[in-house]
Order: sequence, then C-alpha cells, then structure tokens
Amino acid sequence: MTFDVRYRDFTFKHSYSAKPDLSEERFREHYHTTYELLYFVEGDADFMLQHRRYKIRPGSLLIAKPGEYHNIVFRSDSPYERYVLRFSPLAIYPYVRKQLEKTESVYLIEDTPLAQEFRLMDEHVSYVHEDMRVSVCIGSMNIINAYLISAHNLIQKADYVNQDLRSIVRYIDAHLAQIHSVDDITDALHMSKSSVYKVFSSEFDTPIMSYVRTQKCMVARNLLSEGASATDVAERLGFNHYSSFYRDYTHVFGIPPSSIGSHKPLI
Repeated sequence: MTFDVRYRDFTFKHSYSAKPDLSEERFREHYHTTYELLYFVEGDADFMLQHRRYKIRPGSLLIAKPGEYHNIVFRSDSPYERYVLRFSPLAIYPYVRKQLEKTESVYLIEDTPLAQEFRLMDEHVSYVHEDMRVSVCIGSMNIINAYLISAHNLIQKADYVNQDLRSIVRYIDAHLAQIHSVDDITDALHMSKSSVYKVFSSEFDTPIMSYVRTQKCMVARNLLSEGASATDVAERLGFNHYSSFYRDYTHVFGIPPSSIGSHKPLI
C-alpha cells in the first residue's frame, strides 16, 4: 500500500511512481527546515547533497539535515518507490537531536531492522483508525531514529566529492558568526570572488550569502530551543542588528524567534 500522513512539521509518506517525471533532467536543489529521511526502495537515480554525490542503490537511506541542499537526479524512467519521513528537530528529545546531528548522509539498510521498520509503517497505518495514524507514524519514527544513531556499520561513502565546494561549505559551517560578506570567505580561503561564485552556483541554486543566513538561522533555532534569548543569539551569530536577525529568521521558518518556546518534543 501507499500512504501520506501529515501533521504540522511531520510528513510520513510511502509513494510509488511507475514512471518518474523526467521533464527536468536535474530537479532544483532545495533544503528543508526539517530532517528528511528517504528510504529508497526502487529506482535509478543519484543523490546530490551539499558537495557530495551518491549513486543510490535499492535499500539506501538518504538523510538531509535541516538546511542541507539536496536533490534527486534520475538516470532513467525506471519505477521509483520510496518512504519519506520529515520532522522538525524540535519535535524530538534533545539527546536524540544531538545524536542525529552526527549521523552520516547515506546508509545501506536493506535486510536490517531499519528497513523492516519502514515497511512496517504500511501495516501500522492501514490497521489503525485515521485519527491515530499520526501517533503510530511518530512511534515508528522514534524507533527508526533510535536504530539510525546506532547504525555505524551501514554507512555508504560518497561516489564523488567537489573538493572546492567542500572547503567553502566547511569554512562557512565553522565560522558562521565571523561571516558578514563574501569577502570574509574569499579572504580566508584565498580564492577570488568569481571562483567562489562559480563553485557555489554550480551546485546550489541560491546566492552564497543567502545560504550563510539560512545556516545561521538553523543554528539560531537550536540555541533558542536550549533557552538562549533571541537578542543573545543574534549577537552570537554575528548579526549586526536584531532587526536583521528577526527578518531572516522569520523568512526561513515563517515564525518569529519568540515563537520557539511553543515547540515541544512530540514523542
């Protein structure tokens, strides 16, 4: 069977396409403010994530963390079947959130309890009343996350790494608070602006400073959830004015920084 269960920031979906839409050879790169777990059951595609490319195999589990740019590139119109889980990092316990931050991007999970748990979701969803489907899917999500943070021996390595883009992304991640313009990146990496723009635009469908602001907001959400004040977070992440932080945060999440207290783990 297939299913599509949604609630707030949660999405639980099992879908099948007999013939994927190949009208665009490469689908537009994008990011989520949530985690996205995609269990690839069947298909012929590559997974692009930040500066890495993976040849997807049946049984691959793909993980895009909040703010990570990614997309699927189909190599043919073979049937495409997948399970998709999306959930906010604020919807899970802090310990689990910290562990998920350390996970790799692709795991080979065929014939493991992880794969079995995905497939069991069909049975759970079909068995219970419609009003209970969110609850049973959240239960499955928690089991999947518990298995995932222990799956160190199932990691699939990238087939290709763009080393220049890797350097740029790693520098941004490590120096968010110090970056106020592209010059801060180019000076540190001893690269020209044109080179940085070219490398970045080759993989990401967004301006580099928009990417920096998005990453700052992702970190800001975690800090706010741990009890830091919005003004302190804005200062710690290098925003020159609180109004700039407020504007960027609201643009990314659709809610102001002050709303963070209303988000509690739903497990």
